[in-house]
Amino acid sequence: MRTIKYGFYGEEDAQKIFLKNYLRHFSGVNFEQDEDFCRRYRARNKKQVDEKFRMVSQEGFLWYQHDVFFVGRDLDNHLQKDYTEKFTWFQECSHDRQKTLFMIPVQCIEHWLWYLKIKQDNPKLTKNESLEMKPRPDAKRAIYGMPEAINAVSNPIVNELTMQFEIEWLESRSDSFRHFHQQVQLFLTQFVS
Repeated sequence: MRTIKYGFYGEEDAQKIFLKNYLRHFSGVNFEQDEDFCRRYRARNKKQVDEKFRMVSQEGFLWYQHDVFFVGRDLDNHLQKDYTEKFTWFQECSHDRQKTLFMIPVQCIEHWLWYLKIKQDNPKLTKNESLEMKPRPDAKRAIYGMPEAINAVSNPIVNELTMQFEIEWLESRSDSFRHFHQQVQLFLTQFVS
């Protein structure tokens, strides 16, 4: 089994937990999160992610020998043009476009989690309802029971929701997740072959 060492720089623990559990779904490779790096480099907000991701990813590649680097940044709205602009901007500013992958949930990571919660609560549900246009506080309330939650409350919930889920199902619900998943698949095709 091939081990892939990765770094993560994002604005919250929920993104890091989602990523770690998502990466467990890939057979034939073992994604290994660089815990020391992630403790050392933590963004406090989206502004820090935007301003420092290039420098932080360079550190990861050069000094920590990461095979791939993930950047997590909530979009904060649901407009496709804003998503496209943010993704394009990240790519243009990136140190290594092939090995830096961008996780940009529409509005917030809790929208991806909301889809997973709905599937978990209603496994036979086939209705495809778009949640990403609903306000962020609604998504957070649906996941945590409140519009804002501290890490001690949110982290175990995120971990439980993401421990096992159907990638294909989430991909069929969320365009932003599908785009992220496609980046990972492309990286694996290039890296593992």
